[in-house]
Amino acid sequence: MPYTSPVMTTARAAARRTPSAAPSVKKAGRTKPTRPVHHTLLSTEDSPYYQVWVLTNLTGKPFGALFGERFDLNLTDWRILLTIADKPGISAQGLADYTGLDKMSVSRVVRKLEAQDRLVRENSEADRRSFHLNLTESGWAVYEEIGVAAVRREAQIYAGLTASEFKTLHKLLGKLSVRARFDQLNNTTDL
Repeated sequence: MPYTSPVMTTARAAARRTPSAAPSVKKAGRTKPTRPVHHTLLSTEDSPYYQVWVLTNLTGKPFGALFGERFDLNLTDWRILLTIADKPGISAQGLADYTGLDKMSVSRVVRKLEAQDRLVRENSEADRRSFHLNLTESGWAVYEEIGVAAVRREAQIYAGLTASEFKTLHKLLGKLSVRARFDQLNNTTDL
């Protein structure tokens, strides 16, 4: 059975409860025009996608204060550094595909990390237009310091889940990622 969004169900329920226009208000001999009442299409409380986005933001929130200024990195820079550490030799295109970021954003971060001497680009023997990305010793030092805090932060967040819930969450997120990649590759997204 396909997924039915509780978001749309909530929006339809709200539409049934809300009048289509606010009543006119008469003040000191003049009538104020009525404004149409708009109905939300997405409920932030009922949307799992929105909740994942909020969780991502809340989990990453301490990053700026702890590491941002000190290492001149934002969360996207860190996530690119993390991915290159996990996938040594990945290409910029591979990095964009793997992270879901657009190629321009990846290129900008790669140039920044390269200027900071945190990564090096190496020519690909198979494709002269492509480069393999690897962390430098400086990049590894930053990765290791931030990585320890990241693992600790994840453990704090996941402490609220049982082992079974964590396994289910991981499986479901993986399944959704595969679906999103499939839709993107096949141009079947509505956005």
